[in-house]
Amino acid sequence: MTDASDLKVSKQLLKTRSGEFDLASIHSLFLRDVGVCDLGCLGECVSMERLDLSHNHLTVLHKLAGLTTLHTLNLAANTITNLEGLQSLEQLQSLNLSGNLIGRFESLLCLTGLENLQDLCLQDRTNKLTNPVCQHVNYLKEVQRMFPRLTTLDGERLQGKGSELYQLCREIDTQLQQEPVASASLSAPQHPAPWLQPKDWQMADDFQNSMLCDAEEQLTDLLASCKRLSEESEEKLHYSMLGSS
Repeated sequence: MTDASDLKVSKQLLKTRSGEFDLASIHSLFLRDVGVCDLGCLGECVSMERLDLSHNHLTVLHKLAGLTTLHTLNLAANTITNLEGLQSLEQLQSLNLSGNLIGRFESLLCLTGLENLQDLCLQDRTNKLTNPVCQHVNYLKEVQRMFPRLTTLDGERLQGKGSELYQLCREIDTQLQQEPVASASLSAPQHPAPWLQPKDWQMADDFQNSMLCDAEEQLTDLLASCKRLSEESEEKLHYSMLGSS
């Protein structure tokens, strides 16, 4: 590992790390926690598809603009406030920005034109990496409004199989967090608002009904198959008896 706190990406570093002599031949690069603060000539890796720059000292990203074939980018745990440059990454599908200094929704606007972006991470609860913008009361709703094509946000599915369950868990968690803290006074106890609303039960019912419908359909198919096999067996037995008589 290069021991430096202000490392600039050089051609020699890229060749050493990738094992490729030609920068245009590099498809994957792992530069995690090497002290990078300047992307240097990284933009010359025009065939790059997967890039890990996590746990460095990056603040600006405009030198990534030439990596138009990039589809996976990890920028977790840097000091990034400005995302300019990423709007050119037309093939980008997965982007990890957790553990940076992004404080406003406006900073994310340059990403909204990335039509292939499906997986966005702004906070990683497991590794305690977040961004100031994630503390906003309307964080989830605002990000989903800005990126309607996302299938995964912060590791949770927004669309597709299992998304209803994630949504239900989020709503339960939100309502639990909004419960008022019990007062230390001796005043008459207040009846708390129900922590599950009718719509929450409806979502659970929809999820269960979907599973029941699938099971019913499978059972119908099984019964039809059994009936068909029974008829075939009876027919074979009939001909067998005729042949032996």
